[in-house]
Order: sequence, then structure tokens, then C-alpha cells
Amino acid sequence: MEKRKERRFRQWNKTSVKPASGAQNAGIPAGVDAYTYDISLGGAKLYADIEFAVGTAVRMHVEMVRSRDSIGIDGVVRWTRRNSDYNVFEMGVEFFHVIPKTALALMHNLYEQGTGIPTRISRVSKP
Repeated sequence: MEKRKERRFRQWNKTSVKPASGAQNAGIPAGVDAYTYDISLGGAKLYADIEFAVGTAVRMHVEMVRSRDSIGIDGVVRWTRRNSDYNVFEMGVEFFHVIPKTALALMHNLYEQGTGIPTRISRVSKP
């Protein structure tokens, strides 16, 4: 059975990711080039050369490929695994929606093709 609360969209979005201010993750540079994929209103799969530990609060800058909007969004790393085929780390990031503008930009990008905008967004609490 599917545990996800929100519909997922498979699209590659160029992303810059860093630990959120105050987050502890030794050895992580100020900005890591990455890509998001399998994105929804609630989170995304992140691909990067550097691994962020589970539980790390991250700040991401995402260039949305369909709408061409650029958004800043915070989240938390929920899982991570090494992808040996592509020599990258895959990480599941759950978004914090503290700014309605960010949620609206995501909706515009994900649902602009007439697939129907959802009537509710799941609330996520910070760890």
C-alpha cells in the first residue's frame, strides 16, 4: 500500500542544497549542486554527490523545469542510500511549508497542465 500523501511528478529540477542555518552536518559545503526528482507538494527525491545525514534540516533552491519558477524551500532528510550505478546519493526530503508562496509555486509547476490542484496540503511538523 502507498504511504505517500501527495501525488508525485517525475521531473528533473536543478537544485542547490545546503544544511539549514543551525543544522549540524560537518564537512558539507555551503552549497551542493544536486537535482530533485519524483517531486510532490510534500517532498522530493534528491540526487547529490554528497550525502546529508538522516534528520538533517536542509535549505534547497529549486529551479522548477515546467513553470521556470525558482523556489527556496526547507525540509528534512528522511532517508538516504548510495546509488552505485550513478555514483551519487539518493535522499528523500520532506518539505516544511512555512511560506504559502512556496507551496503555491510548487502547485503552479506541478499542476499547471490541468491535472487539478489539490484542495488540501498535508501539514508537516519540524523534527
